[in-house]
Amino acid sequence: MLLTMFPLLGTEASAAPRQKPPRPASLEQELLSAVRQSGFDEVLDFQHNGGRIAHPPNVDVALLELDADGRPVAAANVLLSRDYPKGVTVPIDPKTWGTTAVRYTRWDLERWDGQKDWAGATAEDDLVPGREKARLRFMAPYPASLFKLLIAFRVMRLVDRGVLTLAQPWHFMREAVDRGERPVWRWMEPMVTESDNGSTEALAKLLHEKGGMEGLNAELAELGLGTLQVNGTSPVTGRSWNPGSIHMTALDTARLLLLIEGGPGVLWRTPSGREVTAAELSQAARVYLQSLLADQALHEALSSTVLCGDPKAEPGIPAAVPRRWVDPKDGTVTAADTAFGRDTRPCNAAAEVTFLHKTGLTENYGSDGGIVRSMPWASRRHYIVVFLSNLGYRYYDPSVASAADPSKGEDGFPYVSTKISYTQRIPALGRRIDTLMKARQREKHE
Repeated sequence: MLLTMFPLLGTEASAAPRQKPPRPASLEQELLSAVRQSGFDEVLDFQHNGGRIAHPPNVDVALLELDADGRPVAAANVLLSRDYPKGVTVPIDPKTWGTTAVRYTRWDLERWDGQKDWAGATAEDDLVPGREKARLRFMAPYPASLFKLLIAFRVMRLVDRGVLTLAQPWHFMREAVDRGERPVWRWMEPMVTESDNGSTEALAKLLHEKGGMEGLNAELAELGLGTLQVNGTSPVTGRSWNPGSIHMTALDTARLLLLIEGGPGVLWRTPSGREVTAAELSQAARVYLQSLLADQALHEALSSTVLCGDPKAEPGIPAAVPRRWVDPKDGTVTAADTAFGRDTRPCNAAAEVTFLHKTGLTENYGSDGGIVRSMPWASRRHYIVVFLSNLGYRYYDPSVASAADPSKGEDGFPYVSTKISYTQRIPALGRRIDTLMKARQREKHE
């Protein structure tokens, strides 16, 4: 018996040691993989007769993982551009949840379209000075209507200080055109939930008259959010929103949303050492901003619920459209003068999260950013995601290419007839991000 055991013992002794299970991928590795899988360099370009995009687009994606109380526990930021065609991860300081490793420059459409030297940005183009020797460089896409989040934030800061109240009437005259009088909250609500431009003009002019626009950039810089800037808006019309003058980056926008979400203790520290807490906004201000973002109608970018069931659309973050926008008779959504025409009820019934967010869209730029919270019955996740890009409705997918007609000019864009305004690679990225966050947070709570 013993003799027969010895060979077995010898075999055990000579066997290779058991392999340790592989370490889970870091959040930055997972986000980089999700961006790479999106194939953003395969979209079609209306301005080049529907041919494939000439270069990888500029894409800036940030992700903050939050614990149950809203504290950040991990962060990732990925940049994609012709400088980084396979994407690159941004080094993030866990004390500031920010970065100094990127030289961000202002958007220049002529530079993007090849009318200027791609690498020809000067110090005057820098969003934050002193980063000429930074390891990474990135021309930050115009945020489109995502910048309305900055207007809403500044209004609420003035409300907290007693300079404004949400109930006070504001009579908006746009030059000689009378746009009417409403309480401030009735300008705020459509600006955020439907991205109404007229309401944004009204509030921008209000900020100019109250001296609130002048200090906005300095206030954001003091919070360590120096790439968030609103420059050049007209004190007469509230308009003049121009690429190259209004700036946002994904990581700074994610931290602004972190402040709006709130959480105990120090949320981050600025490079100067200042501790930033949720008290930068009153609880009432944060709850109000959250309620506006939660009431968002335009679920058509990172989430795509308004396109529910369309075979040409991709599922995005599985978020519900608020009931106020859904026609109880047929389930369709009409918002921002657009009738999306799809029955959203099946997707709303299957929704797993609420997405408190703001989108942005023009011909040349597409963006979305917000706070994701799981519904009580769904797998837990709590995170902030921000997407900025130069992928506006000029760029589209082969699935809608038959709707493109360059001979019609503005009326020939595919979104006009399909109501699919963003390349569906964006909601597909949103779905990948939600899936990876669902898996990460499940592992931590099992």
